[in-house]
Amino acid sequence: MKTSSSTIAAAAVAFAQAGSALQLATTDINSVKAAAKTVSKGLYVFHNAAATTGQFNQPQPWFWWLSGSGWTGLMDYTVYTNDTTYKADILSALAKNVGPKYDFVPPEQAGWEANDDQAYWVYNALTAMEYGFDTLPGAPTWDVIATNAFNLYAQRWQIDSTTCGGGLKWQYNPQANGWTYKNAVTNGAFFQTAARLARYTGDQKYADWATKIWDWSRSVGLVSADYHVYDGTSDDKGANCSSVNHDEWSYNIATYLHGAAHMANFTDDPVWEQHVQGFVNTAAQVFFTPAKTGVMFEQKCEPTHSCTTDQTSFKASLSRWLGKTAVLVPSVRTTIMNLLAKSAAGAAQSCAGNGNSTCGVSWSGTGFDGQSDFGVELSALETIQSLLVFQAPPFAVKNPKDDKATPATNIAVPATHSNCARRSR
Repeated sequence: MKTSSSTIAAAAVAFAQAGSALQLATTDINSVKAAAKTVSKGLYVFHNAAATTGQFNQPQPWFWWLSGSGWTGLMDYTVYTNDTTYKADILSALAKNVGPKYDFVPPEQAGWEANDDQAYWVYNALTAMEYGFDTLPGAPTWDVIATNAFNLYAQRWQIDSTTCGGGLKWQYNPQANGWTYKNAVTNGAFFQTAARLARYTGDQKYADWATKIWDWSRSVGLVSADYHVYDGTSDDKGANCSSVNHDEWSYNIATYLHGAAHMANFTDDPVWEQHVQGFVNTAAQVFFTPAKTGVMFEQKCEPTHSCTTDQTSFKASLSRWLGKTAVLVPSVRTTIMNLLAKSAAGAAQSCAGNGNSTCGVSWSGTGFDGQSDFGVELSALETIQSLLVFQAPPFAVKNPKDDKATPATNIAVPATHSNCARRSR
């Protein structure tokens, strides 16, 4: 991989010399792989091999969705580095959570699972589908599993459409706390799932659903005209989504960004590409610029040192989907990779605890800040390893003739980024 920023290269050298911090040269693939391997070990210490639910040990409260995100991170690591250390455990965990109907609604999570929780396990199926990851023994293919979840979302959308003109609720159990909240991470997840299935299968019905979800998100103000993504809205007590919670979190904009990237890649429509460019610019403004150093920054909680275990993981989603968006939409590649390179260098210099595998929340250049947890390690891993995204195989598309996935056709992409494919239409 190639980057053009001398500033980033200088930063990488400076961080590499920062005492006991994790060594990382952001333009050196072998250095990035070595750093990712170290941080993956720091993440994996949370794994409980004796657990029957395929989850990671976390401080309370224990988030099922966060384990799903962790396995996606390790799947990315496996694909980017060809290190199969975690493959057996990834497949074992997914098998334990896919559920009897192959839709990631396991009975063990009844009463705990919400729409967005389910989504962070479904992302494993979508990632496995696109990268040709091993299927589960005795299970259908990954696209079938993702489609099963999509169908549930579509059914729940219809149920929830009695208010606000549409939109998924955070919870799908009417008795659960949060039943009245229609939030960005849930609707963004449905949007992204539909868009990824559209690109992979070539089936227009998924693209139509993605457009429908997008239009609704814009109409109620979850996604603003200048591409800010706000946390949620409500139909409580007849509110009918008339007001919006304007909190901004990195995983919310990331969710919509990657859905838009798949739509841009699938349709080749410049309007979708403009949406992607808008999201990237706004993400840079909100989640990179405030840190002054240009590294990723969770602006709602980092300044007050109040990020919870789930909130420290949000940057993992932004890094993960920024990197993959750079593959799908070449026009934002340079901007994204520069943002990720600076952030990866910042994350690496924070990894100075417990033998260079324990990373900190803040990546602004002050070393290890003393706070680390599962979400922190996952965010550092995804940010560092996203520099390897062009080492991954091309995103696959389904071959309707033999019902198998095939690599996407490469169209007019630089030789150094040979897997930046657009779907052949």
